[in-house]
Amino acid sequence: MEELYNKMLDSDNFLNRQKTLADHQKNVEKLYLKFPDLKKLDTEIANLQKEYAIELAKKIKGEKSKDIKALQDRLDILIQQKNQFLNNNNIPVDYKEPQWNCEKCQDRGKIYTPLGVKGCDCQIDDSLIFKKRRAGLTPKIQNATFENTNFLKYLPNDRKNAETVYKVIQNYLNKLVTCIKKGQAFQEGIFIHGQTGSGKTHLLGCIANFLIQQQIDVLYVVYADLLDKIRETYNEEATETESAILRRVTSVSVLLIDDLGMEKNSEFAQKYLAQIIDHRYRNMLPTIITSNFTLSELKERSKNDMYGERVIWRLVEISHLFQLTGNLRNTL
Repeated sequence: MEELYNKMLDSDNFLNRQKTLADHQKNVEKLYLKFPDLKKLDTEIANLQKEYAIELAKKIKGEKSKDIKALQDRLDILIQQKNQFLNNNNIPVDYKEPQWNCEKCQDRGKIYTPLGVKGCDCQIDDSLIFKKRRAGLTPKIQNATFENTNFLKYLPNDRKNAETVYKVIQNYLNKLVTCIKKGQAFQEGIFIHGQTGSGKTHLLGCIANFLIQQQIDVLYVVYADLLDKIRETYNEEATETESAILRRVTSVSVLLIDDLGMEKNSEFAQKYLAQIIDHRYRNMLPTIITSNFTLSELKERSKNDMYGERVIWRLVEISHLFQLTGNLRNTL
């Protein structure tokens, strides 16, 4: 996976660099159309610099050459004229320099030094962004962390509950990471319920970002959206197959399912949930779920469905249960 990522990153760097250069060239051409005198000055300076270099080489070789000082004086005058022109027309002095996203490596992703080649710091950020996107994190939770969670948004009683839930889950995650890195099975999951606005999705974001920082493969899905993606595979123009989607959600090291129960209650929804949970149960892979409903309420909703009731019993068996109380929206 790391090798694949590096190849993708090198390709992205090359394409981004080419785009930056192309955009820069277009901007310079637009500037020349607006200020033809600037183009004339640049052309004269470039030609004179070339002539100066040729004549200087001749002089060094001992060959007959033009007056080097006269060429240099003429070049200095043209450069002064150009600088004055730029100043009079409020044109940046670096207008001929591409605007790189990273000035250090000029978007190459690598820095070349006398001692060799090293990766640029900008690639560390890109690597993290890539992993977050691959994990399915939405912009709203891409930067959610345990450290930046503001518990003051909760009312006092709910605040104490949230702080306790967060602390216990952090301890759980430390244990989970230790087991995974040692290659040990860890089946224990988490089920978090609470009303809309209680901060469940933010908490999943904290969990996801913590696991990503620990180099753990994680996937975040909203269950209703996952079902929509599966339905889309039935179209002839679909670019992804049902088996590929299911393979990812059933095999990822840690699966995060948000808003379970908000999808339309149907045999279709229950069937795929059963397939996902059952596969992960048998392979001892942890699943972390949030819902507006308690497990008892979900069981009641699916009591006439053979798939649904089986799933609930699986979740009861393997999940630590938590409740987030309060409504953050009422305190903002």
